[in-house]
Amino acid sequence: MLLVVLAVTVIVGTTLGGRYRVAPPVLLIGMGALLALIPPLSHVVLDPEVVLLLFLPAILYREALTTSLREIRNNLLVIGLLAVVLVGLTAVTVSLAAQALGVHPGAAWVLGAVLAPTDAAAVSGLAKRMPRRVLTTLRAESLINDGTALVLFSVTVGLLAGGTVPGALKLAGEFSLSFAGGIAAGLVVSGLVVLVRRHIDDPMREGALSVLTPFAAFTLAEQIHASGVLAVVVAGLVLSYAGPRVIRARSRLVAFAFWDLSTFLINGALFVLLGMQIPRAIRSVTSVSFGRAVVIATVVTLVVVLTRAAWLLLSSYPIRVVNPRAKRQPAGIRIRVVAAWTGYRGAVSLAAALAVPLSTHGHQVSERDLIIFCTATAIVAIMLVQGTTLPLIVRWARLMGDPRRVEEVRQARVRAGQAGLSALPQIAEQVGADDDVRDRVRTDYEALLEDLSSAEREEGPPRASERERQLRLGLIEHKRREITRMRDANEIDDVVLRELQAALDIEEVRLLGPEAPE
Repeated sequence: MLLVVLAVTVIVGTTLGGRYRVAPPVLLIGMGALLALIPPLSHVVLDPEVVLLLFLPAILYREALTTSLREIRNNLLVIGLLAVVLVGLTAVTVSLAAQALGVHPGAAWVLGAVLAPTDAAAVSGLAKRMPRRVLTTLRAESLINDGTALVLFSVTVGLLAGGTVPGALKLAGEFSLSFAGGIAAGLVVSGLVVLVRRHIDDPMREGALSVLTPFAAFTLAEQIHASGVLAVVVAGLVLSYAGPRVIRARSRLVAFAFWDLSTFLINGALFVLLGMQIPRAIRSVTSVSFGRAVVIATVVTLVVVLTRAAWLLLSSYPIRVVNPRAKRQPAGIRIRVVAAWTGYRGAVSLAAALAVPLSTHGHQVSERDLIIFCTATAIVAIMLVQGTTLPLIVRWARLMGDPRRVEEVRQARVRAGQAGLSALPQIAEQVGADDDVRDRVRTDYEALLEDLSSAEREEGPPRASERERQLRLGLIEHKRREITRMRDANEIDDVVLRELQAALDIEEVRLLGPEAPE
């Protein structure tokens, strides 16, 4: 019953959100809170293990597959500072603010670690229609900072039993081992997957392997006590880069269709489940009065928002000192304000809060209910206020999407068409196409290039004979190699490659015809 309710709510919520221009995550959280008031659904609890072991790897892998590697490389320093330094700074400021309000130090540190990371699903669902550089930086931050925060969380939970804060050297060592192990696990799994996918050409088997990849990477990293989050992200980035060379058109279309549908449902279901925890979080506050809990949650939420805003507005100065390139491409104040306004918290934070044990080493965790309440309040407040006002902030900042993408797409299409024409005589000879077939294909490609130069819409080629079909398939392969080479040479972005690759895949599948079912 719960699965049906979640699916229906996701479909209805996203439909209403699109029709009335309400951010779907915000609407889904509200609908989830209302569902939790219905008696059959009032006892639904978001299991932390389900979030961390089932939902999170799938979400992170899908995001990594569609993230721009070029923009990550160009903004690696900024992403690293956001995903590591800002996470630690947020944990410290939240902890100090909570302790100033009388919260036990151990619980305060746990609360800081829980609220430190941004949420990949929320950023992906709310922070749209931005320039590629800004959006990629925000998405990469949300992909990596979960790993940082979860290491902090495991350290701070030990403080609940009366432990001491580990020294800087020990903490740095734990972070280094966790990150290095996660990267290694991701490289190992993705390397094996690439080797296997070079030798199979079956959409179903390759699709199954695609589904297995993020969970295998996450599990391997967890077994060696490393960052499973980082392992999934690395595996996704490697497959995104190697995919054009080792994944065939049919398999790619099947895999992306699966991930688009599954992550749509998973993301939506997470927001609904998150909303369903709100009434329970309110009812469960017993360690302090409800009024005091509201004050603490409000202050903590403001500290989270202000810490991010202060960091993004002030960090550009030390970045320019460390990275001289940043002086030539500084992020304007408007872009930094938008980035500060997209620090959404989500299911990972709530899952971590729910994972706080009831007792540790015989010591009861008396303020666990307060941690959960403050976390739920911060998630909902930030998403409601910032999520609904982000379009206004984006318009104020005059961020008009990605103007470079259109020109890169046009340039790549022209170059791919030219590469196909250059290879036409050789391919025609290989497949045994006569002069009439070759001239007909040449005429089509020359017309395509002329249309591109005059910015007209591209028309699909007519239905082909067998030799003409083989000739067109050979040309498609050369076009695919050319746009891959342009991506490798940093002439176009991964996003542009995927857009053109999808068009070539569709054309290839149309020429190959439907595959007979087994």
